Amino acid sequence: MTSPALALQKAVYDALSGYAGLIAEIGAGHIYDAVPESAEPPYVVIGEDQIIDDGNGCSDGWEIYSTIHVWAQPHGRAKAKRIGSEVCTALAQPLSVQGFIVVVQQLESERYMIDADGVTPHGIITQRYKIRE
Repeated sequence: MTSPALALQKAVYDALSGYAGLIAEIGAGHIYDAVPESAEPPYVVIGEDQIIDDGNGCSDGWEIYSTIHVWAQPHGRAKAKRIGSEVCTALAQPLSVQGFIVVVQQLESERYMIDADGVTPHGIITQRYKIRE
């Protein structure tokens, strides 16, 4: 069986990389799960997941909180928020997770801040999913 978190990450990557509005904001090839040293902002990172068992006697299931990070230096907070909006729009479309059924797909939260370096605009978007086999 494929890991539900890995299958969800692939589906999220596919949704983000296939969404023209997001690519127009960050450019092609700027969606990562590990940022290369040579990467120039703006870019999006598929980040941390929290996976909670949500199975029952009839089927296996999971509740997954998936975090997407947005970095927009030197373009400013408005750019981070535009990118974040495109991420949210891309992930509001029905998601196809191979081997699983998506029961719930919703935006949990968005936060925008300046990182500890005092310069870098950073957005944190958390999506909530419930998936079943």
